[in-house]
Amino acid sequence: MGLMSKEEMYAIEREALQDPFLQDAIDGYKMQQGVDAKQLSIMQQRLAQRVETQARDKNRRFYGWQRLTVALAAAVLFVVACSLVFFNFITSKPGKKTEVILMEQQLRVDSRTLAMNDAIPEVGWSQFNEELNSEVRDILSAEHVVVRFEVKNGLANTITVTGTSSSEVGGVLIEFVRDKIKWKGRYGVIDIKIDSKE
Repeated sequence: MGLMSKEEMYAIEREALQDPFLQDAIDGYKMQQGVDAKQLSIMQQRLAQRVETQARDKNRRFYGWQRLTVALAAAVLFVVACSLVFFNFITSKPGKKTEVILMEQQLRVDSRTLAMNDAIPEVGWSQFNEELNSEVRDILSAEHVVVRFEVKNGLANTITVTGTSSSEVGGVLIEFVRDKIKWKGRYGVIDIKIDSKE
């Protein structure tokens, strides 16, 4: 277009000799024979419309992958928290209650068999005395009783308790001899002394 001075034209030609890419650009420009400004204006308008359309689409697609990822993570945490609450509080079963009986340091019970006795507890006399001691733990008074019974099929039958006026003591001893001890032999007579609880 003749807008360059001779020195500028000379410098560009010298550069074009050393840089083949620049030479190709100059040759392409000469072949173009000028730029159509109207065509360039239409391309710029199309580009502006495309950029605007993309911005509108981005705003329209409010739920992008990043927001969906955050929402998914929040939902998973919510489900985990609800599961923990459900399993810890709603489905928790009341624990089994276990009664613990503390043994006294010394036995309050002394039992011995009388002459006409052939019944023997299967657990032995020392275990019999320990178990009987735990059975009479709630009896506060001193007692001296005699328990008579017959043995049938390893169980005590027709049990009588003499020497006490307390129905509580008699009931505890009858239940213990009948339900909690297995016997060997045919007939039993046991002399039981219970010391008072201090």
